[in-house]
Amino acid sequence: MSRAPAPAAAPLTLSIERLRLDGPALSPLQTQQLQRAFAAELTRLHRIEPLAPRGGALASLQAPPLVAASGDPVRLGVELARGLHRALARGP
Repeated sequence: MSRAPAPAAAPLTLSIERLRLDGPALSPLQTQQLQRAFAAELTRLHRIEPLAPRGGALASLQAPPLVAASGDPVRLGVELARGLHRALARGP
């Protein structure tokens, strides 16, 4: 028996003016790696568990704290995306 395809997620537009990370500074290459991993994971999560549409902007959003066990910018980007997705799903 085959599964029906999951419904398509509504388009998501997200603009992040500032992302504050406390910890060691990242090199330009590490910053790009983090950004790519963050965008890819957030897109993946939105496809699996779409966020409810909401209009307007949020002045700020407190995501759950993360513990970065390594200095891997890709892993950090993934964890940041997961925290943001959880925070957005929870709502303001």
